[in-house]
Amino acid sequence: MTMTATDYDDPNEGSNAKLKYTIEQNQVNENHELIFAIDQDTGVITTAVCCLDREAISEYTIKVVATDGGGLQGTGTATIKIRDINDMPPVFTKKEWYVQVDETEGDDIPELPILVVSVRDEDLLETNRFSYKVINSTFGADKFTMVTNSDGTGSLKVAKPLDYEDPMQRYGFNITIQVSDHGGETSNTYHIDYSKVFIGLIDINDNPPEFSKPLQKASVYENVTIGYVVKQFQARDPDQAGKSMVRYSIDRSSDRRRQFKIDQSGIVAIQRPLDRETISRHDIRILATDDGIPPRTATATLLVDVLDVNDNAPRFREDYRPIVPENTKPELKVIEIFAEDPDLPPSNKPWFRFRLADNADSIIQSSFKVVFNKDGDNGKGSATIYTRVEFDREVQKEYELPIVIADSGIPSRTSTNTLTVIIGDENDNPMYPGSKDIFVYSYKGTKPPLYIGQVHVEDEDDWDDVDKVFYWKDNKQHPNFELNVTSGDIIMRDMVSGGKYTLHFMVVDQKRNEEATAVVTVTIKEIPEEAVYNSGSIRIAGHSDEDFIRVWDWKNKVQVESKYNKFKDILAKLLNVKKNNVDIFTVLKNPEQPLFTDIRFAAHGSPYYKASKLDGLVALHRKNIEQIVGVNITMVGIDECYYEDKCEDSCTNYLSVLGDRPATVNANRTSLVGVYARVVAKCTCGARDFSAMESCKTRPKPCYNDGICSDKFGIVNCSCSEGYTGPQCQKTTRHFGGDGYAWFPPLQQCEKSHFHLEFMTQNQNGLILYNGPISEADPGEKIVQDFFSLELQNGKPRLLIDFGSGTTEIVVNVQPILSDGEWHKLDVFWDRETVTMVVDNCVTARNR
Repeated sequence: MTMTATDYDDPNEGSNAKLKYTIEQNQVNENHELIFAIDQDTGVITTAVCCLDREAISEYTIKVVATDGGGLQGTGTATIKIRDINDMPPVFTKKEWYVQVDETEGDDIPELPILVVSVRDEDLLETNRFSYKVINSTFGADKFTMVTNSDGTGSLKVAKPLDYEDPMQRYGFNITIQVSDHGGETSNTYHIDYSKVFIGLIDINDNPPEFSKPLQKASVYENVTIGYVVKQFQARDPDQAGKSMVRYSIDRSSDRRRQFKIDQSGIVAIQRPLDRETISRHDIRILATDDGIPPRTATATLLVDVLDVNDNAPRFREDYRPIVPENTKPELKVIEIFAEDPDLPPSNKPWFRFRLADNADSIIQSSFKVVFNKDGDNGKGSATIYTRVEFDREVQKEYELPIVIADSGIPSRTSTNTLTVIIGDENDNPMYPGSKDIFVYSYKGTKPPLYIGQVHVEDEDDWDDVDKVFYWKDNKQHPNFELNVTSGDIIMRDMVSGGKYTLHFMVVDQKRNEEATAVVTVTIKEIPEEAVYNSGSIRIAGHSDEDFIRVWDWKNKVQVESKYNKFKDILAKLLNVKKNNVDIFTVLKNPEQPLFTDIRFAAHGSPYYKASKLDGLVALHRKNIEQIVGVNITMVGIDECYYEDKCEDSCTNYLSVLGDRPATVNANRTSLVGVYARVVAKCTCGARDFSAMESCKTRPKPCYNDGICSDKFGIVNCSCSEGYTGPQCQKTTRHFGGDGYAWFPPLQQCEKSHFHLEFMTQNQNGLILYNGPISEADPGEKIVQDFFSLELQNGKPRLLIDFGSGTTEIVVNVQPILSDGEWHKLDVFWDRETVTMVVDNCVTARNR
């Protein structure tokens, strides 16, 4: 470098402006030699010795003196920085590095480094050209690579998949890494250093269990007993060195009827009866789930072919209802009948044999003849029915023939099928004046014109409507009603309020040239929404909607009390209310199961009773009601979710009310115009279904017990009266003195359920909650038997639960017992496979 000084004397006058440079404070090396020299005329500073070492001293400061010809001096300071050259070797800061890394999931290579290493090099960073690499001299070295970072460090990264399940990799890797500060490959060992890296491999749950036999097949007779072992599955999880636990289960979407079960040793057994005629082959998905985080699941398949046994009796191929005209001479061929059998056909023919039952009524035996034809129906066998006598419909409208059908299976199965022969009508009897009562329930949304029934006159002929013409008596039409002159249909023109109306008609039989008067009394009663949405319900079998309201016994030709009225009477007695406070407003033939009739009813003191109370009382007195009313009740509290083929997982019953579509039932002397209300199953968990926008207009009303509803932005708020603290103004606390009870709606069917309650008692034994049937089924009758029972037994909580796969018992051994007069919490969690009961958040509980 050059030091320059300035003198303001005139350089052309003497020597005053002539400058000379010297070093006043020089630096010396370890040999006490001066390091720098300066040219006294030019001020150029040079080194006086060789081989300065920047790593020893990176910077020097010297004092330079400039003297002019007059002897005046000036000083300056020179700072000399030593430029670095790459003359120092790199050295790893550690000779051994340790790191642990998760095994990779398949071919998914992590982007982030697993280790960052550093080196010491006394040269400046910008002088060095660091280069890191893995020395490929040991097993697994090729699975890693080094990357040089801008700060001079090196990053060790995974280059290839790592697999803990590989025995060669399980115990980790011992690799050597290299660093060079010359960049790239170099042969100068002075500028190279090495270090060891010990890499431990961590097992992650990256493998699902593996089945030893992922596909198994079995053939099972359909009549095998419950508990019969079908197959055994074995699965092993490669993770955790094969020591992880594997839990077996069945994918219930492949076994919706839950006919199979699997235990934790992998044994698949029969849980519910099989039926080849319903499902001939089961494709069951077996699941094996490990205990890793997150758990992984493998799937195997069990194919079960159900072998046939002759377990079904033959039956009519169709519902035969032949018509024989009255006043027709015998022998008249009535019909040829055929049979079918869901079992596989036998090897020998004929498959079926027919005969009239030996215990058939003497009138049947004397009136009909059954002729068996072994070659009929292509050799399967058939029978032809002939008449033996001439029939009169007014004596008997129909005959029920017990036909015995036997198949050719081993062992042979026999059944008795009823053939209903209808006697066709001929207009051969006079008609007489008649009367009819029509009861109309007026419901919100019902829109006229509304069909309410037909004009009725007494006439033993009942197929002669085509011969009749209907008129208003004296041509005086009621302003609120219309009449169809050809059919006799009565139409309510305007929706009138409650009250009673008497209508008078004239009926003319054109064929017989007769006429008769008819009187129809129409009673109208308003039914509020509160009644409909708090209604109880039953389903009856063997009686049509017309049978339920009919008051005329045509067989015995006498007036009788209708089943409708009998049911209303017994409801009033059970509820201890006036009969007028009971409404049976829906009598509806089930559209999906025509042999069943659904009935809905409501009752009130003030206000209307809840459906849970109505259904509970009817269920409790079911047998007595059946005997008095003369019906067969197959279901109390209609539950469409009971049928297992409705939904795979969650299922919720919703009451569908069609206000503009009345449910009209017309019998000869009576007619009921009710509310079309039926239960519809939806495959959702109603308790958690928030898809619909909340509104105060929702039905049933969102606020109970006269709560005041307000809604804003799709959020409903209920303002409740004192004592009703639930979010929808429910009463959340009940007190019992030892013999009391409270009815609640049944638990909803959800794929995963959680039930919570808090209780306080000093009694060691007692029922806390029960959900299920409360009356026994009649012999041979199938009713809902699933139940949920929560009780205290010796002060300990006991749960009994059965959803169709057998009763499960859970008892929690608590210390101290729960009958200590303090509040306690019970939580029950259940799904398709497991049930758990938790007491007081597990603070004092021990499982047993």
